[in-house]
Order: sequence, then C-alpha cells, then structure tokens
Amino acid sequence: MRNNIRNTYWVFLNILLIVYHFYIFLYVFVEKVIVADDLKEVYNSKEISTSYLNYIYSYLDSSTMAARPVSGFITGTLVFLSKYHESVYLLGLLFFPLSLVILYFVIKKILSKELASLITLLYSCSLIGTSIQFSPIMLNSNVATIFFSLSIYCLYVHKKLLISSLFFIASVLSYEIFLPLILLNLLLIKENKKRILFLLFTLGTFVIFRKVIQPGIFVHSYQRDEVGKIFEFKRIIQIAVYSLKLFFKDIFVGIYKGLANLKHLHIAEIILSLTISALVYKVFSEYNLKNRLNDLKKLALISLISILLGLSVFLFSSYIPTLFGFDNRNLGAVRLFYTLFIVCGITFLSDRLRLGNKTTGFVFAVIVFLFVTTNISVKNSWVYASRFNNILFRQLNMALKENHIENGVVCLKYDMFRELKTNPRFILREPIFYNNWECRMLSKMNGIDPKKLRVYNADRKTNCEVIFYYKDQKMIRTK
Repeated sequence: MRNNIRNTYWVFLNILLIVYHFYIFLYVFVEKVIVADDLKEVYNSKEISTSYLNYIYSYLDSSTMAARPVSGFITGTLVFLSKYHESVYLLGLLFFPLSLVILYFVIKKILSKELASLITLLYSCSLIGTSIQFSPIMLNSNVATIFFSLSIYCLYVHKKLLISSLFFIASVLSYEIFLPLILLNLLLIKENKKRILFLLFTLGTFVIFRKVIQPGIFVHSYQRDEVGKIFEFKRIIQIAVYSLKLFFKDIFVGIYKGLANLKHLHIAEIILSLTISALVYKVFSEYNLKNRLNDLKKLALISLISILLGLSVFLFSSYIPTLFGFDNRNLGAVRLFYTLFIVCGITFLSDRLRLGNKTTGFVFAVIVFLFVTTNISVKNSWVYASRFNNILFRQLNMALKENHIENGVVCLKYDMFRELKTNPRFILREPIFYNNWECRMLSKMNGIDPKKLRVYNADRKTNCEVIFYYKDQKMIRTK
C-alpha cells in the first residue's frame, strides 16, 4: 500500500517536472530572449542568400564550428530556417529538456526511477552553466550531454563498446567538455584488452578528425585547444582558485540572490516550487536509500573524480571556471556530476549521521526548493537582460531621431559592470549588451536601420565621433 502511494507521488512529481520545464521554455520563447552571441546568429540568418547545403558548409567552415560539426550542423540548420522567422532559432532551447529526458532514462537504468527523477530535477535547476538552459547557441553542450549519457548507457547496461565509442565521439564532436571523462568509460570496461581497443578507436578517430579531416575539409579550420597552457603554473593555480571559489562561494551567492528575488516571482511560481518540493519529500520520506547505499557511495567517488576531470578542460583553453556571465557555458560536464555528487553526498551523510528517511527526504525537499526558486529567478534575470537591451536601443533610437542622425557610426556608452554588480535583478551577471556583434540585431529589433547606422559599444571602439551615454534610464549625447 505504501509503495502504491509513494508511486502515485512519484508520478505527480514527474508530471510537475514536465509542466515546470514547459513553463520555463514557453516563458523564454514568448519573451524572445535573445542575447549575447544569439543576437549575431539571428541577424546573420536574415542575410542568408545561398542554398541550404552551401550555407551549412560555410557555417561549419569557421574557427568555432569546424571542430564541432555534429552540434554545428544542428545549429546551422536552425539559423538557416530562422531566416523565415526568428522564433525558429529559439527552438534550439528544446535540446535542454531533451537532454533531461535522456539523463532520466539513463539514470533510471543505472539506479532507480525515484533517484532518476531527483537527480534530473536538481540538474535541470543547477546554478552551474545556466547558459546551456537559456541560450540556443549553447545547444552544443546539451547535444554533447545527450551523446555522453548514451555512451555510458550502452557501456554500463548493454556492454556495447563500439556503439558506446561512437556516441562518445559524437559527444566530443558536439562540444569538448566530456573529452577528459573518457576515463570514466574506461573504468566501466572490465577487460584490459577491451579498454585498449576502446581508447585507441575513440581517441584515434578524434585525433584523425582534428588533425587530418578537419583541416582537409575546412579552409578556416582552427585548433582551439591550447595544449601549451597545461605547463603554465600560474594558469593551473588560477584554475584551482576559481574552481574553489565556484563551489564554496559563488553557488551560495547565487542562491542568496535567488532568494532575495523571491519577491519578483509570481504566486503561481512559488506554489509550483512548494508543490514540487513537497512531492520530493513525500517520495523520499518513504524511500529506503540504504538499499542503494553501496551504489551511491561508488557514484559519489566517481562524481568527485569526474568533476575534477570536467574542470581539467579549462587547462587547455583560455576560459576560466565561473558561475557568472555568458562564460559559464563550459561547465556542462561539471553541472552533471556536481548534481550527482550532491545526491550521493547527502545520502552518505544521512547514513553516517543515522538520519531517518523522513529527515533525508526533508533535506532533499529544502534543496529542491532552493534550486527551483533560484532557477526561476535566473530565468527572470535572462528575461530582464533581454528587456534591458531593448530599452537601451529604443532610447538610443529616440535620441538619434531627436539629433537628426540617420547615417554613420554611433557609439553607445554605459557602465555595464556597475549595472551588473549593483542591479539586484541580475543573479549571475546575465549577459547584457557589450560586444559589437550584438548591435545589428538589437538595432533592427528597435527601429534602427543597421545598414545605415552602425552602433558600437564605446568600450569596444575608440575614437568615436558621436557618443551617447545611457544612465538612469536617460540617453544623453556627450559628443
């Protein structure tokens, strides 16, 4: 009887998870939240005049996409189709909930349906790598997560080395974030001979593509990995410091800011958060975690090692691990295994402290409430960032008309860093107008003809003949 009741709560929990993520997607879709690099992609779609196949080749033949042909093909297709309607581009956001479905499926096969729901929920609301949830161009991270999860599934459940290897290669050719985690695949293979075969085939195929096929097919091929950086001692220390800061400070700052923004949540959003948390409590207050204790202990160690491997990606690139801004997009692998570590860690501590199921369920429920409400606040921050950009350019358009400026180059100046640090509506310093490639679409969306008037960020361009300064919701010409 208790199992039937708990199963009913679990069913309702999954239904609410679907409702929740449909709501998040629909909200961002309807608001047309297009910021940062997405603005460039949407504007470029309007300039496409060639056939689909020619465009896809030209899209992949770039320093960014040549190394990521799998996700690049998907993104390029969305960009091409969005020339007919820009909303098509925002459909790239659907790859995030798709990755959640795959994660749930894989975790369910490895652990249990209850733990699969909890881990998928916490992963979906994590503060780490929020760009992969709200930015269509970051579908590459979600595609990489999908293929990596399927690679683990084929290896762990079906022992299919070749299929697992192919999925892993597809993951790395979507985004490189899971490349160091090939060690996890090797750990799951029991025979040394098969490990060697898996390693040779997987890495061999990847190296052949990167060093032979990629430069042979693409004119603008560029090797983005900077291997020499691994020997820079200061760089290693910097990555270590930022990583510690991320886990021991930034996450808690993000949660605090999320709670401070509860006043901006709709009553329906708060009710939804409380209901999801209550269902988590109901499911796990009667769930015997001790039956899975050994599996979760092993998974805790694997997760910790995988987090370190995920962070090792930064040793080969110019990025740093951070929770703030658009640069948090490299943390997809860390996001996944940090979530696993939280669940496993709480279970391990509950066993050591001899906490009952109800207490453990309550702890999970509290964490879920914090994660869900903060995630909604981050969603609101992305929406606010998009609105902020549009207000900025609408004000500029009015100022241009007042000053009878119809052609030429104009620089727009405002204190972006002060705005991000002092405005409480920004949880993780969500991306607002900064780069020059964002200007054309923002101009087009707000009544400025980008073919006649080219707008630049004053911080990104020197020697501007005409400068407008935006402060306190007022646009003033200063030059």
